[in-house]
Amino acid sequence: MSRLGGGTNNFTFSVETASSSSSSGFGDGQLEPYPALELELLRVRWYHPNLNRHAAEHILLGTDKVGSYLMRTYSRGGPDDLTVSVKYPEDVKHFPVLWQGDGYLFGKHKFDNLRKLLEHFENIPAIGTADLASTSGGYQVELRYPYPREVHTDDKETYMQIEEHIETGARPVDIHSPTGQLRTSDPDFEIRKKSGYLTKRGDNVKNWKSRWFVIQKHWLRYYVSNEATNPRGVVDLSKALDCNEDDSFSNGFTITVRKRIYYIQAATPEDRKAWVEMICWKLDYYNPCRSEVEKPKPLTSPKGR
Repeated sequence: MSRLGGGTNNFTFSVETASSSSSSGFGDGQLEPYPALELELLRVRWYHPNLNRHAAEHILLGTDKVGSYLMRTYSRGGPDDLTVSVKYPEDVKHFPVLWQGDGYLFGKHKFDNLRKLLEHFENIPAIGTADLASTSGGYQVELRYPYPREVHTDDKETYMQIEEHIETGARPVDIHSPTGQLRTSDPDFEIRKKSGYLTKRGDNVKNWKSRWFVIQKHWLRYYVSNEATNPRGVVDLSKALDCNEDDSFSNGFTITVRKRIYYIQAATPEDRKAWVEMICWKLDYYNPCRSEVEKPKPLTSPKGR
């Protein structure tokens, strides 16, 4: 069906994995498509009306729970079609729920009405994707955490004293706080981010070790593994000077800061290209006025492992 295209994901499977005592918030009554559909959906606590794709990604990227999800309208479909947005380990994926005239099509499963569709979610379905752009070939996630439309917070709000107030033009690099964090006006959010294993050469001891690298906003952090919580090092890309492929060692590239050059090795030429392109995009965005004369010179020619 043509509505399945255009950037949405197609299921390879959708199975129920467990029972849940949580309620969908859906009440009794005859369930019919639009216009009664909208009124019934408002009784579902994790349905978010008038939420677009970008806003859904921003909401779900703000939670650390893989398997968080929400339902919203399908902007490219008809008035009866819906979208389920799901938090994956590295991004957010969107899946269409299409009204077929005699039921809702969700992946390869068809549900006679909205009630049966919601009961499917109460059973914590596990969904798999056929992501042709992924080297892993797909990923399975259990939908365990419905993201509520109304998030209740403590009535005792905390207000902060303004420590700095400047007019900058619009460049995020000009609006760093004293702690080095970018303010919320940063339009980059966390949509352009990347993570994965790379091999890095040590600064003092010139040996090579595998590290889990994560790019978020203008920070490049590296960890001992993807399960570690404390980084072994942090590179502020808003102060970095350059990033280039380095053919002196296999699949190598370098990141240059004012007093150091980071030597990094990717697993494949394609992986190296993807990392260099991402880092260069960050440099151009956060530090467009970086100076060529400040670059340190390499002392030795590295040899990757």
